Amino acid sequence: MAVSAYPRCPSTRRRGETLEHAIFDAVVEQLQTVGFAGLTMEGVAGCARTGKAALYRRWPCKEDLVVDALHHALPSLADLPDHGNTRDDLLDLLRRVAAMVNSPTGCALQSLMAEIDRDRPFARIVHERVLEPRKRMFLTVLRRGVDRGEVRPDAASLLVAEVGPAMVVQRFLVDGAPVSDAYVEAVVDDLVMPLLRPSRST
Repeated sequence: MAVSAYPRCPSTRRRGETLEHAIFDAVVEQLQTVGFAGLTMEGVAGCARTGKAALYRRWPCKEDLVVDALHHALPSLADLPDHGNTRDDLLDLLRRVAAMVNSPTGCALQSLMAEIDRDRPFARIVHERVLEPRKRMFLTVLRRGVDRGEVRPDAASLLVAEVGPAMVVQRFLVDGAPVSDAYVEAVVDDLVMPLLRPSRST
């Protein structure tokens, strides 16, 4: 007789956000352990200790579930910092990126990105719905800095906005976690801020 890979727990009926968070945590765990290719709705349901029906009621396929789980796990789009200056706002956002890559979510995202390059349509969805909106948080901070006179107008571009996150993610991919706070501060102070400062009048 086959034995379930997921031992039964006492039946506790979870609903709403409690169940949703358990499902999203299960997605992150499954991405780490079996990867995107091995992730199944049945496997996520078992890991979350719920039934497949609870998943299919909201997510018709695993791609939709993974995208929503990443939205939940990554820094919120609704919480844009405002410390009154561009440097501290950028440092706040970049610390969130570092916290993410230092967490199980970072390992899961690394595994996912390594696999989905073979699945171009899904890779495009992840970039458009998950990654690009978070890059634009940095761009919003730069544009706000332009209004304050702290950032050159031509520096408020998506290319410049990508520099800080790209450096943190690259350090994580090369050296692994943890990416130190000292490194994050150095990226902001020694690399990003010099790119932004208005030219001094001579």
